[in-house]
Amino acid sequence: MKKTLMAAALAGLFSGAAFAADSVTLYGTMDLGIAHYDNGGSSTVTNMSQGGVSNSRIGLKGKEDLGGGLNAIFQLETGICAQGGPLTSGGYCSGGGFFQRQSWVGLQGGFGTLRLGRYYTYSDLDLYDFDPFTDNTVAGVGNLPERWIPVRFSQSITYDSPSFSGFDIGAQLAFGDGSGLTSSTASKTIGGYGLRARYLSGPVRVSLETTRVNDINGNATVKDMRVSGAYNFGILSLSALYGQNSPDSAVITPTASGKIFKTKYFMVGASVPVGPGNILASYTQIKNDTVANAGAKQFGLGYWYNLSKRTMLYANYSRISNDANALYTVGIGNDAPMGPNGSTSSGLMFGMKHTF
Repeated sequence: MKKTLMAAALAGLFSGAAFAADSVTLYGTMDLGIAHYDNGGSSTVTNMSQGGVSNSRIGLKGKEDLGGGLNAIFQLETGICAQGGPLTSGGYCSGGGFFQRQSWVGLQGGFGTLRLGRYYTYSDLDLYDFDPFTDNTVAGVGNLPERWIPVRFSQSITYDSPSFSGFDIGAQLAFGDGSGLTSSTASKTIGGYGLRARYLSGPVRVSLETTRVNDINGNATVKDMRVSGAYNFGILSLSALYGQNSPDSAVITPTASGKIFKTKYFMVGASVPVGPGNILASYTQIKNDTVANAGAKQFGLGYWYNLSKRTMLYANYSRISNDANALYTVGIGNDAPMGPNGSTSSGLMFGMKHTF
């Protein structure tokens, strides 16, 4: 009851209008910890970081029954700087702006789910689903391949089918500059798309996805294809993924956000239940097919201890070994001084996550 009243009040505050729906949920995550980072530079950094398991956020989601099995749905989600600053990753610490983590409205029924607005790319969703460290953390796989792959599409349409004996398919289309690369004419886009097919049944999970982003000339600045799989044996869960990003040769040039490269990458990971928590481990490697000796290898190890269904303590460690011409770094909130290309980057974080 308290959540419903708070959600209605918050919705009224943000919209300035009356709010009505069959169900509205106010939800959020607070994730904070003490982290130590070393990028091979002149000094190391110890700070309070957020996002050791998932980025801190607050949001509203709701559903209205339209009859005949059809529902209107929406979700608004904004990142919050749980540590109170410094703002090392944008004014809202994740998502890029107010309600820019997610901002969509849609319809859901027997035909599946249709979303209009700002939503995650299939590439990012699969990294989250198959990485034991949920992608974008101190030890997440996103420290390597996600440098060029968009996390979200704005101005997008996303359709996900219902499950047919464990199989489902999805498609998304971004209009205009939906990937958000607006810093210069050279890096602007004219849209993108994503396709995904999955099989999810019992202990088996398999996904095949592709994501493409086009520049203003129609060349692919991102052309990511990936296969991911996982199996839960009960005593442990194993996961793996292999992908490659093959942008068109016409765009492998310096841009406002750095160079875009052709890369291949893979990850293998495991999660082992121990007591009320899990021991996590993963190994990720990326190879640069554009520049010689510009790949990297990452090893991650962690333990996540569940105090309850909504509260967790965790410890994550990650180490990236860069090739001579690469400089990948670990983690969120990592503002340690950078060393030269080829330096090793490492991070250790102890923290707490609470959801509501």
